[in-house]
Amino acid sequence: MTRGKPTEIPLSFEVGEEAWLDARNVNLKTKSPKLTDRRLGPFKVTEKISDTAYRLELPTTMRVHNVFYVGLLSKVKKDEARKWENRPPPITVDGEEEYIVKGITDSRETRKGKWEYLVKWKGYGPEESTWEPRENLKNAQKFLLEYKKSLKKKALDAAKALKGGAVS
Repeated sequence: MTRGKPTEIPLSFEVGEEAWLDARNVNLKTKSPKLTDRRLGPFKVTEKISDTAYRLELPTTMRVHNVFYVGLLSKVKKDEARKWENRPPPITVDGEEEYIVKGITDSRETRKGKWEYLVKWKGYGPEESTWEPRENLKNAQKFLLEYKKSLKKKALDAAKALKGGAVS
């Protein structure tokens, strides 16, 4: 008699518990793989749909369906949860709340011809990145310059690849 692999008992979560979400199948619209995390969250489990599917409480910036297969979820260790609870609070600059920028990962031109930048915030996951107009980034000029340099480098590298060598 032959035996197959022992079947793994799937993870189970309680309502109110937090879970990490595997980021592989979630399109976060970022051009910078360096700033993209492998898992998102942690997110609160709001409902058990079945033994293999759970509903998560996602931020409004994530425009994806909120029910996930249990294989895409992983448990949050107590220490990890505490780390995320201590997100940096906004600082007050000129009487307005501001958050600390970690990086700029993308840009787009609006219908009105203005530019917006996808900002990754320090202490927050990529699912909470937001599109910000240039005027909101007065105190993040360093990150704007870094982003523009990276775009120029990518364009130069692409041109070199097309010509098969050096570009002057």
